[in-house]
Amino acid sequence: MKKQINNIQSRLNYDEYKNIINDHIANKTIDKLKLQEDYFDIFGNYWIIDKYICQNGQIDETITANSKQAYEECIANNYAISIPLQMLDDGNIVCCAHKNLSKIIDTMSGYLNNLSINEIKKLDLGNGETMLTLEEALDIIAAKTEIILEISNDGSIGKFEQKVLNIVNNYINKYDCYNKVAIMAINPYSLEYIYELCPYIVRILKSGNFTEKYYGSIKTKKLKKLKYYKITHADFISYSYELLPSSYVEKHKPIGTLAYNVTNQNQYLSVAEHADNIIFSHFTPTI
Repeated sequence: MKKQINNIQSRLNYDEYKNIINDHIANKTIDKLKLQEDYFDIFGNYWIIDKYICQNGQIDETITANSKQAYEECIANNYAISIPLQMLDDGNIVCCAHKNLSKIIDTMSGYLNNLSINEIKKLDLGNGETMLTLEEALDIIAAKTEIILEISNDGSIGKFEQKVLNIVNNYINKYDCYNKVAIMAINPYSLEYIYELCPYIVRILKSGNFTEKYYGSIKTKKLKKLKYYKITHADFISYSYELLPSSYVEKHKPIGTLAYNVTNQNQYLSVAEHADNIIFSHFTPTI
């Protein structure tokens, strides 16, 4: 892994960029685009392999995950941010890594997706922080750093993904920042949906270690082996750091491999030669 910040910037405006993607889709060569030498010039997304990505915006344990302070600290430290997304019962999208309320607040039980935004805003996450909606998070970030939005959907495909797309497209149009946004998901059908409706947003397939045999209705053994990679048209793969190098990842030769859940410097050093970048939390990576 090399941390040599390049100043590669997209030379294309959004319409020019979309026209190139549309041409490749029409010619059925979209998956060959990642083999072109000018890939990063077209997408303007070199940051995905060149800029440290902070998971939940949580640089250290004193900062509440996915809070206003967390995102502002990442911006100040020039980190990109990986933001997990959940959909509430009323259709609002919030920035949270956990579905189970007990993992968010010790005294609570049940599931996040059964609550409304009004109920969520009454929860105290600590340090005076409340849970942010995706719109609120994007207003804080305001294209001042790059973001990976992780859709956590092990249920029906469509409503969740469409809500995220609507918000992201508004964000891109407002800040002219199509090259500063990527979408990541474990569920390959989420990425397939994103590709079919908006192929202009860079996609990252996430996989690796699973504690359960199924993710929704999908066997996690197949997810671990990246059996559904082809339908996602993903250019990047994010994989559990402890499983890298992986023959499953190398088989698909993505543009870049991200090692996720890296939480200390020793883990970083152990995976550095096997990944193009890391998604880290709770420490300051140096190499």
